[in-house]
Amino acid sequence: MVQTNLTYLQASDASSPYEEEQSFGDDSLDPLRRAAKLIKSGKGKPFSSSITGTASLTCQTSQERLYHNLQALNLPFPEAVFELGFFQKRPEPFWALAKEIYPGKHFPTPTHYLFELFRKHNVLKRVFTQNIDTLESIAGLPSDMIVEAHGSFATAHCLKCRREVDREEVLRAGVRRGEVVKCDATLKDAGGKGKGKGKGKSQTCGGLVKPDIVFFGEGLPDRFFELIPELRKCDLLVVIGTSLQVQPFASLVNYVPPTCPRLLINREPVGPFTSYKSTSPSSRDLFYEGNADDGARRLAEQLGWGEELEELVRDGRRVLERKWKKEEGGEVAGQGTKEAEKKSKKAAKAVEDEGTEDLERAIKTQLKL
Repeated sequence: MVQTNLTYLQASDASSPYEEEQSFGDDSLDPLRRAAKLIKSGKGKPFSSSITGTASLTCQTSQERLYHNLQALNLPFPEAVFELGFFQKRPEPFWALAKEIYPGKHFPTPTHYLFELFRKHNVLKRVFTQNIDTLESIAGLPSDMIVEAHGSFATAHCLKCRREVDREEVLRAGVRRGEVVKCDATLKDAGGKGKGKGKGKSQTCGGLVKPDIVFFGEGLPDRFFELIPELRKCDLLVVIGTSLQVQPFASLVNYVPPTCPRLLINREPVGPFTSYKSTSPSSRDLFYEGNADDGARRLAEQLGWGEELEELVRDGRRVLERKWKKEEGGEVAGQGTKEAEKKSKKAAKAVEDEGTEDLERAIKTQLKL
């Protein structure tokens, strides 16, 4: 969910702009036009509207492929791969699946760039999201504007010593190779009987490393609960692409003031929007039925930001393509170096008894120089 912010009334103000009945004119039944009028008007500018991003896990990953992989992992039930207790006993299935759910090569959608557009126009306060893909950040939003209710791949910690683990190591071993990632921190055993002067032994932690996404059996991040009270100052709540079924996230829509307009952009009405009636222009709830990105584009057009949004999408895609191409080049070069080193060692061992005069010839043969 997104919180947007332009202006809000001080406590000393005598009245609220929502105490008077809103007048939207003849076009008031168009939910996006009505929302745009609220944003552009002096009395309806959004302070803390909430949006859950359109690019959810299933939107960014082939559902069929993901389902097939889950079956191949021989799980007791599909959700087990995200259950903390199961992960601690059998971490292999999660890491086998990590490459499929990691957002590394996925582009942010127009909806994500709409958030960034809100920020650029100084109307964004906060984004609450259930997504774990970090696409809001990739689209340009600063981290302090994002509340990742279910965590993300941005950070990872050791379950044993709680040390934050280098993200690149998690990506390299866990995501790209599907290996179980273990903590390599050096711990000192204070109770051990080390050599000399009674010092404890140093040993490698070896604990399981887990990305900071919320598994079943874990609580939501403290920051999520700390920032919920902001919604009480909300001027416009916008909800995009969610079932509003997962608690406590789904309850966020109830924290806004009773006079706060709420816009849902979704393929079907959910939560309190199931009782929405489009024939009631005075209703505070608005519902646009359709694809999230289509709704984002139409809302941007109603705000006069349509071309600006498309430019953000195009520029963002070009930047990411260049970045990924550069990373792939470095990774291929690194792999080539490692393979060369392996071949070199193999060659050296093979010619150990041949004498130094044959060493160069053997290495060149192994490396195909």
